Amino acid sequence: MATVIKLFWNICLLRVGPELVPARAWFLCPIIATHVIVNVLWLDVAAPTLPLALALNVALINLAVLAAAAWFALYIRQHEARFPATLGAAAGAETLLTAVLIVAYGLTSGVVQETVVWGFVLWSVVVVGFILHRALSCKPWLGMLVSLAIFFVSMVVAQAVLTPMLPTEALLPNQAAD
Repeated sequence: MATVIKLFWNICLLRVGPELVPARAWFLCPIIATHVIVNVLWLDVAAPTLPLALALNVALINLAVLAAAAWFALYIRQHEARFPATLGAAAGAETLLTAVLIVAYGLTSGVVQETVVWGFVLWSVVVVGFILHRALSCKPWLGMLVSLAIFFVSMVVAQAVLTPMLPTEALLPNQAAD
C-alpha cells in the first residue's frame, strides 16, 4: 500500500509518469473504486446538503469524462494500449490529491479554505496534464490544454445532467428561505 501511495505521490510531484502504473484490471479496478469513494467524500465535505445519490453521480460523471477524453486523445495519437495505465495514473493521482484536499479543507476556513480548494484544483489539472503529456507523447502545454478541457467539460456535463435533479432549495438557497 505504501508503494502505491508513493507511486501516486511521485506522479503528483511530476517525478514519474503513467508508464510506471500497472495496466492490469486487478490494479485499475480498486483505484477507480477508491477514486469514486474519495470524490463522494469530498463532495459530502464541500457540499453537505448535496444528496448522496447526486454526489455519486457527479463522481461517476467526472470519471467518465476523464476516461472518455483520455481514451479519445490516445486513440487519435494511436496509443490506445496506454489507456489503462493513463486512466490508473490519473485516477490514482486525483484520489491522493482529493484525500489531501479533504484534510487541508478541514484545517482551514474562510478565504484560506477557498484558496486551498482552487490551489488543489489547479494542481490536479497540472498533474492530469502531465500524465496526458507523457501518455500522448506530446508537448507539455498540449497535455495541460487537454486536461483543462477535461476539467471544464466535466463541470458542464455534470451541471447539465444533474441540475434538473437538484431540489429547488439547492439551486436557490436564498430564495427558498424567503
